[in-house]
Amino acid sequence: MTWWRIGILAAAVAIGGGCDRVSLAPPQAASAPIAVEEAQTADLRASEGKSYAEFVAQPGMARYRLSALGLAGADIARFDAGMAVEEPAFVSSGGGARALVFAGCSISGCPHARSVLAIDLETGDAFVGVAGAGAAEALIPNDRIEALLRVTSPTMRWEDPGMAQVTALAP
Repeated sequence: MTWWRIGILAAAVAIGGGCDRVSLAPPQAASAPIAVEEAQTADLRASEGKSYAEFVAQPGMARYRLSALGLAGADIARFDAGMAVEEPAFVSSGGGARALVFAGCSISGCPHARSVLAIDLETGDAFVGVAGAGAAEALIPNDRIEALLRVTSPTMRWEDPGMAQVTALAP
């Protein structure tokens, strides 16, 4: 056997031994795709007109409880104080976004404390904010939903969610 034949044979063995790594097909994923969250497929719009307390009491919606969203202690207390007098939820739309919006005020009125929780109807992501005494803080920020709340607010502030562009829901 000549040296060039031995070289070709060695190259073929080396290439053949690595066939499992050489392929024209795309590589397989290292893990299974993430399952679509139940809330993303659920029709959250059906909760329009309900209070936040009624909403989170529904089967499958406990994921939107403040503790499940990652808030604790003082932040939950601030939110609860600003949600003492709840308004019925509404669906708001603008700028390509749609959200189910829960808002409320403290017992002493909205200027003292105000809470807002909005859920993106497309992604299921939430925005949570509290306001009062001239200050407002997003406890769980979400730029997309905050922009929607500002666009639909008569004062252009997320803490004053408006129903100016509330969507008409099809049955």
